[in-house]
Amino acid sequence: MMQIQRLSPDEYRQLYTHQHVFNSVDFTELNRIKAKELHYLSIHDKKHRFGIILGERNGLLRSPFSAPFGGFTTNGKQTIKLMEEAVELLLAYAEKQSMQLAITLQPLIYDETQLSKWVSVLSRKMYVSYVDLNYYVDLSHIDNYEKIIDRSAKKNLHNALKSSFNLIKLASNEYKEVTRAYEVIRHNRKEHDYPLRMTLEQVWQTVKNVIKSDFFVLEHKGRDVAAAQVFHVAEGIAQVVYWGDLREFSALRPMNFLSYSLFQYYRKEGLRILDIGPSTEEGLPNYGLCEFKENIGCSVTLKYSFTK
Repeated sequence: MMQIQRLSPDEYRQLYTHQHVFNSVDFTELNRIKAKELHYLSIHDKKHRFGIILGERNGLLRSPFSAPFGGFTTNGKQTIKLMEEAVELLLAYAEKQSMQLAITLQPLIYDETQLSKWVSVLSRKMYVSYVDLNYYVDLSHIDNYEKIIDRSAKKNLHNALKSSFNLIKLASNEYKEVTRAYEVIRHNRKEHDYPLRMTLEQVWQTVKNVIKSDFFVLEHKGRDVAAAQVFHVAEGIAQVVYWGDLREFSALRPMNFLSYSLFQYYRKEGLRILDIGPSTEEGLPNYGLCEFKENIGCSVTLKYSFTK
């Protein structure tokens, strides 16, 4: 019979190897200040089978408490029956803490078989609070890129390729270089009234200490007109955390050039998936972002969030 046990960060690190970086002890400890308290939990019988990290935030036990997704870390393949027992133990733990539980899984494309099993279990033990549309690019399709984009995107890409753009990969271990890309993103978010959830200092501490990251700027006649920040989040998968262009240059279609260039770059790097992120906020779509991502060749997968 399984039981649930609270561990120290070091104990947890020794028992569980994270499947994505947002479930790592290093990332969690870097963001510790964003939670009232952290709970490193192991669910086990004779074997340590399931680990999960919860942060107390806004009256909830959350996984994640400061990341795009969290969920369970598992040691090896686990049965649905054991997964159900693990969730029941976790819910009982939350009840004992007099708190509700909130879990957001990674998008299904990260591990479709395992995550589909978790969706089945969690949807029967908890409530589906919302489902986000998460966009991604299967990089094996990039060799036939023009066949997977629509007519308008193809026209925009051809026009962009005629412009004098210069894509520069910056040094992610140099603060000045990270700042250069961040400033373009900051201006883009301000122009479109989009949230910018990470400060420059938070970005720098994350890439300096925890996550392998790439930064790019797109130049046009000596001006930085677009930029991208990319995290390596799981084996074979990188995630576009931020990207965007400056409005005064949008007629040149720098985003078509930038997205195509990034797809090509990560294909050559041997990655499997480039995660472009959701175009929904708690399940509600941003129609413009959905259309843009679909036009440039992105596919859609689902990202589930549960509460109880």
